Amino acid sequence: MGPIQSLQDLISIIWRRLPLVLTIVVLGVLTSFYLIVSSPRVYEASAVIQLDMPAAIDQGSDSSLPASRRVQLIEQRLMARANLREVIERLGLFAGTPLSESEKLVALRNSTRIESIAAPGVSVDSRMSLAAIVITAQAETPTTAAAIANDFANSVVNRDRENRQARILEAQEYLRSEERRLNEQLSEQERKLVEFSARNEDALPSSQEFLQTQLAQLTETETALDRDIMTLQRERLSLEAGGLAAEARPSASLVQQIRTAEIELAQARRTLAPDHPEIRRLEENLKLLNSGTGSGGPDVVRRQAELIEAQLARLNEQKAGIALRRTEIDRARARAPEVSRELEAMTRQQRRLQDRYNEISRQLAQVETQQMLMQNDQAERFVLLERALPPEYPAMSNRKKSAVMGAGVSVGLALAAAFVLELLNPVLRRSEQFARATGTRPVISLPYRQTAADLRRRRLRNIYMVLLLVLGVLVALWMIGKVPGLPSPGVVPMPTDGMG
Repeated sequence: MGPIQSLQDLISIIWRRLPLVLTIVVLGVLTSFYLIVSSPRVYEASAVIQLDMPAAIDQGSDSSLPASRRVQLIEQRLMARANLREVIERLGLFAGTPLSESEKLVALRNSTRIESIAAPGVSVDSRMSLAAIVITAQAETPTTAAAIANDFANSVVNRDRENRQARILEAQEYLRSEERRLNEQLSEQERKLVEFSARNEDALPSSQEFLQTQLAQLTETETALDRDIMTLQRERLSLEAGGLAAEARPSASLVQQIRTAEIELAQARRTLAPDHPEIRRLEENLKLLNSGTGSGGPDVVRRQAELIEAQLARLNEQKAGIALRRTEIDRARARAPEVSRELEAMTRQQRRLQDRYNEISRQLAQVETQQMLMQNDQAERFVLLERALPPEYPAMSNRKKSAVMGAGVSVGLALAAAFVLELLNPVLRRSEQFARATGTRPVISLPYRQTAADLRRRRLRNIYMVLLLVLGVLVALWMIGKVPGLPSPGVVPMPTDGMG
């Protein structure tokens, strides 16, 4: 069983150890109060940036980065070492402080926050998910905190526009170069396709129906030529037979010669052009015979035989040309599957290039539209809605909480010390304690009668506690600078010192 069994025991212990308890509590409270007072005051200022989205513009047509992603990129660039160094030099921060450059950069980075405010009721993946940006800066003076927040806010607004313009220019340059490259490839592919079609005209799929028709026409023409050749051969045989009879009867009649000349002219007109020299010769010969002045006999037969041979030779040449053309058609039809595959591959490549060219043209049109909208201030943009103003009061800190915790810890240490001293000297001081310890109540209990020494010690004890309380109050007033003529304790240097 411990010395504390009831509330009366606790009060008795505190009363007996009141000087020690009061000393520990006063020292603990003064220590925590000193730490609180000596800590630097921090002022906080905030600037608000709004994401302006014109209602007349369809945001789905904007192919740039979403605003939330742009904020992340801007924040990374703002917190880069080079930019922080420029801010320190531009605002004259940390002037006269012994901090190194790395410590300055860390202090400025830790004292600045960039927070994104999401739009209510909008999906995170939506382009309109970002509503505003709040930039908060902390410093030891109100003006410095406001200057830092406004500097970062201006950087966000300006850099967003600069970054978007730079991205648009880069996209335009890339898309235009890609458009030129694809245009050249399309022209080259079209040239190859035309050359390939010209080289393989008869083997093209579109020519197969024409070739089939041409084969039928060639067959009909060849049949007609065979028929004409046979006719000419029969006429040649008849002429040869007539020539032999003319040799036996040299005096052929003029009527037979005219008849023969008419036949020769009819045959020539059937196979030769109207303005052919042979036809003119036969017409002149027929006129001479009709006039009775032409020569007949073997000479006419010979010329007629020569004409028949010439006609036979021409018909044979036409037949050979038909055979050659049929051979070419057969070869072309044999190569048709391979040509069709190659043509399809070239056509697919051309379609892919054309689709890519159309997509690049569409993207280029979108980028040019974005550039025009930005020039007319009709695109999505950041607007400085509220500039940071120097705060009138320091930012809320944990001072009250620290003071309560310090007082609580001091009281706890004081009670613990009093309890330990009671354990080291366990004395039964009251009849209730004697009854709990022995199980029997004492018959009689006499109060302790203080001696002169006890009374003197009590007076000294009371004087000590009064002096301790007065001294504690004076030290507290000195710490907050309320004692005239005595300066308050200096502020402990912190990493943010010099930002004023």
